[in-house]
Amino acid sequence: MHRRTIPIQTARPDVPAGVVAGPRLDGDPERVQRLLRELQRTVDLELGQRVPAGAWLRELHLDDDECVVALSPALRQRGQDVAQAAFSTLRRLLRDTDIYVGAAA
Repeated sequence: MHRRTIPIQTARPDVPAGVVAGPRLDGDPERVQRLLRELQRTVDLELGQRVPAGAWLRELHLDDDECVVALSPALRQRGQDVAQAAFSTLRRLLRDTDIYVGAAA
């Protein structure tokens, strides 16, 4: 008899329910991963705890002259603070790049 395995994930109060999938990433893999690491550090500091990227980030798009970050609407009241911190981090790392940070639809 074939048995289906269902992975079980521990619920955490700091992670919104239903957050499982990671964010959509687009761009040069090395540059995107570098930005993602820096943004993860920034968000962890801003929120005061380690939060998986899937809980705060929906999309990161990077090309030669533009960076677009779509944050999770689940951040609610903390979204503005996280967006400002993310923007500051990206501005420091991407000097000659147009940067757009906002909430995902």
